[in-house]
Amino acid sequence: MRKGYLLVEILVVLAVIAMVGGIFDRFWGTFAFDLPRDSRLIQENITLCNAVSHIQTDVASAKTLSQVGVDSNEPNTLLVELPNGMVSYKFSNGRILRSFTRGTTGITAGDMVWLVPHGWIEWQVWSKGTAGYAVEVKTCIEDKNFGQIRKKMANSNLFFAGALWGAAE
Repeated sequence: MRKGYLLVEILVVLAVIAMVGGIFDRFWGTFAFDLPRDSRLIQENITLCNAVSHIQTDVASAKTLSQVGVDSNEPNTLLVELPNGMVSYKFSNGRILRSFTRGTTGITAGDMVWLVPHGWIEWQVWSKGTAGYAVEVKTCIEDKNFGQIRKKMANSNLFFAGALWGAAE
């Protein structure tokens, strides 16, 4: 009758534990690193979708659309003229700023800010002559993983100005 383990038995058990540990290491990496990163990406995408929803609402009731700052060093600005004022959207340094100016008095009625540090948004006004009739909005989240930047959750939306469609009928 033996009172201990053989060295070979102990080495076999250690080898099995090492293999099982190697398998669970991948799961641990997923839970420790990938899930928090993916959660952040999803939250930023929700924030971008919320901003795009506001753009869609403003464009649907727009009288005119225009875009400034395309060829200059200042942020690209989308201007939406509404029946009761002017809305401007600017994107710079991971922030989307919506400013609403009521009437012709120039009184700012309220600003909204969406923080998307890894997000990217771009708009392009479609126009015929000088009148803008639609706005194309492209969004994505830039994810830096293993030194490479990947664009995830890319979307492209096209919104038509509602006032121009009503005038055509």
